[in-house]
Order: sequence, then C-alpha cells, then structure tokens
Amino acid sequence: MVTSTTTLPSTPISTAPGAAPRGTASPTGGPRRRRRQGAATPPLGSLLQATSARPACPACGGDQLTVLSMVLTDGTAVRFSSCRGCEHRQWDAQDTTLSITEVLERSRG
Repeated sequence: MVTSTTTLPSTPISTAPGAAPRGTASPTGGPRRRRRQGAATPPLGSLLQATSARPACPACGGDQLTVLSMVLTDGTAVRFSSCRGCEHRQWDAQDTTLSITEVLERSRG
C-alpha cells in the first residue's frame, strides 16, 4: 500500500479570475468599509425605544406604555396609548380624551 501526503498552502488560493484575496474586498467587488468608531447610527422606529421622559399610565401609574400617533380617516390627529401592566387603553386628540365609539365614528369613511 502506497500513501502520499499533500501539504496545503497556509493562505487560500482563489480560482476565480480577478478575485481579490479573502478579506480585502466586499462581495460586490468594492473595498470593505468599516463603521466609524463612536458614530451613533440614528435609531429605527420602534415601540420600545426608551425616551428621557417616559409617560405614565393614567390608570395605574405604570411606565410600560405603548404609544402610537396616527391620523384618523376624518383627519383627526390622535395618540393611542396602551398600558402593559393594567391593559388600560386611551385615545387622545389634542387636549381631550376620546371614547372608542368616537374613534370608530371618526374612522368611518
């Protein structure tokens, strides 16, 4: 029985014509770009973003609220808030609180 030993090179060899060595180019062929250290990326829209002043639930005083701003079909700008602690829900338009019946009436097309 004859055995042979093959030694592989320590760096990968590319068989693709014109391909750059591994780690030097992006998949699109351009140079790889690194993010700047310390540069903050703008936050994406999220329901869970922490703010400096967290609103409190008017029913239980908890601070785990989901707050959504939207415009109803009739053009009324409203803010919906829902408490994760006590499940209180509230619709606010300007300086007044709307009932769910009022919200549904204003939403009819």
